[in-house]
Amino acid sequence: MSQKKRSDKNSVSGTIDGFQGSIQSVPIPEGVQLRSDEEVVIWEQFTRARAREDWRDMDLLLLAKVVKMEADIRKHQETLDRSGVLIQNKRGTFVPNPLISVIDTLERRQLAVIRSMSLNQQASDPRTLNGVGKQADQTRKEIGGMASVHSLLAMPEGK
Repeated sequence: MSQKKRSDKNSVSGTIDGFQGSIQSVPIPEGVQLRSDEEVVIWEQFTRARAREDWRDMDLLLLAKVVKMEADIRKHQETLDRSGVLIQNKRGTFVPNPLISVIDTLERRQLAVIRSMSLNQQASDPRTLNGVGKQADQTRKEIGGMASVHSLLAMPEGK
């Protein structure tokens, strides 16, 4: 029974792996379907919390739930913003908007799942201790700042 040894993420090969993981998106697990393009964007945002190789299958299944809850929270928050925190009931009395409770429940459920996945505890999570997430963020910023792939190519002097 041999166990896979974790690579040293501060080594050259670890840095290369981190670079590759920072430009490759984390695939949505088989059997999971996101409901909208907005959820795909949220998926990309959440999966950047770790290097691609550090996501376990179970984490990705839970993350899909977090993504769907986040999309629902945003949708309900937009409605709440339009209608206001106080609404009038049938008697004309102002009462708290029931969406406040809906959003609160969704946020509590979402945070419970996030805590169970240790997404918010990067200082103690062995998957992020070696700084691959930080390296991946830096790499994304550098790549995003480039005008195009052509800026990576060596050009003859004088051009």
